[in-house]
Order: sequence, then C-alpha cells, then structure tokens
Amino acid sequence: MKGFRLGERPNAEDAEHLSALSIGHFILSAVALLGVVPTLIYGVAGAKLVDEFGSDLSMAMGNIPGQPGADPFGGGPDAMLQDLSTLLTTMIVALVVLGVVSAVHLLVVGVKIRQRRWWTFCYLTGWGECLMFPFGTILGIFTIIVLSRSSVKRLFGVE
Repeated sequence: MKGFRLGERPNAEDAEHLSALSIGHFILSAVALLGVVPTLIYGVAGAKLVDEFGSDLSMAMGNIPGQPGADPFGGGPDAMLQDLSTLLTTMIVALVVLGVVSAVHLLVVGVKIRQRRWWTFCYLTGWGECLMFPFGTILGIFTIIVLSRSSVKRLFGVE
C-alpha cells in the first residue's frame, strides 16, 4: 500500500466512503448528460419555428410589406431574423458542449477517486460541484469532507 507506514492499514470506512463518492460522481455525470436532452429538443424546436415562421417573425420585427422602413443599424428585418437564428444556434451549441464537458469531467473524477489518484483535481471539483444545486451541492460537500481526511489523503499518496 503506497503512503502507509509499516503495520498500518487503510480504514475500511474510508474505502467505503470513496466507493460511494465514486458512484455518486458516475450518477451525477449521467444526470448532467441527461440535462443536454431538453436543450437539444428545445433547440431543434426553436430552429424549426424560426424556419417555419420566418416571414411572420420578420413582419413582427418591422418588415411591413409596401412600407419602406430603414433599420437604424443598417440591416433590415431579414438580417435581424438571421442574427436571431445565429444567436439561438450559438446558445444551444454552447449549452450542449457545456453539458457534455461537465458530464465527462464528473466521469473522470469518479474514475480517479476509484483509482485513488489526482487528489487535488478531485478535491477542487468537489468545490465546483457545490454550484450544481441540489445534487451536486450534496455530493460536493461530502467530497470535500471525505477528501480532507488525513487517512484518505494517505490513500491518494498526498500525505
């Protein structure tokens, strides 16, 4: 056993707590990945709406047939509709990428806790998880508490 003195054995309770933390990170990773699904559904629905009702939206933005109108910013309602479409697409892609990166990050933390490696990475992730209310907050607090123990630090080879 690395990091332990002669005759000293790791605590069974620590091993159990680390196993539970690892499983919790796997579950939270799956929840984060499932959070991407509604974003994709609403993104596709929004894109379809903008595509279907584009002419009606441009009329709502000031493009009235038969009436000359000038946009003070130099673009017409069709340009504004294109800007809206670009903005929505960018937001949807950013949210999907954020969800996937969060899920992969939590999965890596779960694996590293199971391997008893990268203590600092796992510990700092515990602090970041506190922002993921409500489940991430609970998991983050327990991660901080468990990883702060000196016996657990020895398991990771930190002390």
